Amino acid sequence: MKILKRVCLLSLPWLLTACGTIPTYNANGTQVQETNNTVPAVGKQSKPAPVDDTAQAPAAVLSLMKRADKQLSNGDNNGAIASLERAIRIAPRYPETYYRLGERYFYQGNYKQARSLAEKAITLGADWLLRRQAESLIERALAYQ
Repeated sequence: MKILKRVCLLSLPWLLTACGTIPTYNANGTQVQETNNTVPAVGKQSKPAPVDDTAQAPAAVLSLMKRADKQLSNGDNNGAIASLERAIRIAPRYPETYYRLGERYFYQGNYKQARSLAEKAITLGADWLLRRQAESLIERALAYQ
């Protein structure tokens, strides 16, 4: 019986950690940023939780996406494409950059590339809104091919 108690007590932190990693969504369907509620062991420095590339974009990627928006508003589609491609090199598992790049290629008339990038955004785990947008882009691209 003592062994069973010990095993239960030792496995409790794993169980609590596993339950804490379930994503939560708010009313409009976007994922709520999770907080790390774990208590560090006494005498040990806690390390920051690793960034999940599919849920969050690094600051550099967000900056490049803003730059691409500005370039696009100034009529510089090629500059926007270059900024988005650079963002993908920084965070290759962030699905929104693939979708945005696919849109740029769609408006350039490169429908095959647009469809491929939208499919990539879906396979990287796009949230429900981004997934619907990517599916719409795929349908529009197929209509022109």
